[in-house]
Amino acid sequence: MDLKTQVFLFMTALFSSLVMVPMLRRWALERGEVDVPDERKVHSAAIPRIGGIAICLAFLFAVLIFVDISREIRGILAGTLVIFLTGLIDDLHGISAKRKFLGEIAACLVTITVGGLYIHNLGNLFGFGAVSLPVWIAIPFTLFAVVGVINAMNLIDGLDGLAGGVSVIALCAFLILAWMDANAPAALLSAALLGALIGFLKFNFYPARIFMGDTGSLTIGFVLAFLALLLTQPQGTTISPVVPVLILGVPILDTLWVMFRRIAKRQSPFAPDKTHVHHKFLDLGFQHRFTVLVIYGISLIWACVSILFYDVPAFWLVGSFLIVSGVHYGLLRYILDHREKFRFLSLDSSRSMRDSRLYRKAADFVDALNPLVVALTILLLLSMGFFGARADAGFWHISAVIFFACLGLLYYTRDPGNEFLLAMLFLGALIVSFVAQLNGSQVVLGDVSLNRINNLLFFPLTLLIVLRIVFYRPGDFFLNTVDILILGMAIFFAIFLPQVDTAGGFSAALPKGIILFLAIKIIAIRGKRPASLAVGSLLAILLVISLRNFLGQV
Repeated sequence: MDLKTQVFLFMTALFSSLVMVPMLRRWALERGEVDVPDERKVHSAAIPRIGGIAICLAFLFAVLIFVDISREIRGILAGTLVIFLTGLIDDLHGISAKRKFLGEIAACLVTITVGGLYIHNLGNLFGFGAVSLPVWIAIPFTLFAVVGVINAMNLIDGLDGLAGGVSVIALCAFLILAWMDANAPAALLSAALLGALIGFLKFNFYPARIFMGDTGSLTIGFVLAFLALLLTQPQGTTISPVVPVLILGVPILDTLWVMFRRIAKRQSPFAPDKTHVHHKFLDLGFQHRFTVLVIYGISLIWACVSILFYDVPAFWLVGSFLIVSGVHYGLLRYILDHREKFRFLSLDSSRSMRDSRLYRKAADFVDALNPLVVALTILLLLSMGFFGARADAGFWHISAVIFFACLGLLYYTRDPGNEFLLAMLFLGALIVSFVAQLNGSQVVLGDVSLNRINNLLFFPLTLLIVLRIVFYRPGDFFLNTVDILILGMAIFFAIFLPQVDTAGGFSAALPKGIILFLAIKIIAIRGKRPASLAVGSLLAILLVISLRNFLGQV
């Protein structure tokens, strides 16, 4: 399998989603396409519910550009369009549960017909050998299973970031399994949907600014279900059909349990209520964020078990899953009935972790280290610029173009902290790092090489940047969409243009350029004077590199 294509696919879907979600959010707010809170919902304000459009379009865009369309992938994409339209109509206009089911069944039939994907092998489910299904049973069973997964993802989408995070965990597990089994189609589709989902989750974590809606939950459930088939049904696969069931076990078992309870009470199995597992954790007194993290943890545990023991007989995996899940639900039921015995339940707070006294003290300490960030950054620029300013012929053109472009932006905006100027300076940081990498073997102090000096400076600077990212004050540090896009372009450049690396290692210079850029941005947000110092230093080094390279070629 081509790892570069998978990375490219992931990054394309990620950045497409990051760009589309804010635009969709603004459009939804203007049009009033929002989810209004009621007695069943945990949010208290109207929130746009069409984030699933960005997830689906980013996924389709990346796949259509970079993936060779085989019969199976063509079938999945065709069915995805049908389920996408079903969810979109429901989000924008609302449709009955019956019509929604008809749309789900239609999407499944399209994929089964076009892609030839259906469940014909259940593996060694009962310990008596592989169970094979005839076509007349396999197709109805596939419809039942896929529609079940679709609705499981739809029903677990009850808290900010819950359905998206559980799906990310599942997709990571699917991607690892696809690598282990050398299943390129499954790996490519998993990477594309993973990138689209992560880009959306940036805006969906608690407190959410946008929901995925039925467009997102139905599409994600549909693709996950057929990815499971793509992993387990091809001839010669080593992945048991039970393994994806365990990976998606939390939403699947929760849906089955809730529907069983509703039927036992002579209610419709599709009647909305607040009996899902996330509601139970909220009933225990856990706050929104902690509830989501607990369910993430359970999903992650089962994903790890599925990967580590994928070759264990299916009946052992199923039996273990059912026993452990039964114990879990029994324990949860007992705690709910005897809350007074578990005092730790009252310790969770709705306050943000960043409101705690310990966090504020840590933030104050890290803030006091800012002069050290400035000093290390200036030393790095000096060592990388003045000691490593020679490069290959013609290289001075690039640094000169970036220098004059940044100078023009600075003159035009009169603001050294302008986000577009800082984004342009990221390219300048890459150039400085690349030049230093090319000349890293040069001895500058005694018998110490330039690379050794730079590495000694980079280590504490990287540690300080990590601390600043973790312990930040509101507005102190963030990466906007422009920064993310340019970071992604640089990664693409390093991965997919290896010929640049022949002169001395662009891929080795890339992380140093990123660290240098982040350091400059941290300095710049402290005010106009620190921003002028950081920006001016980097521009001066770019000018030195340009002049020394130019004069060296004359």
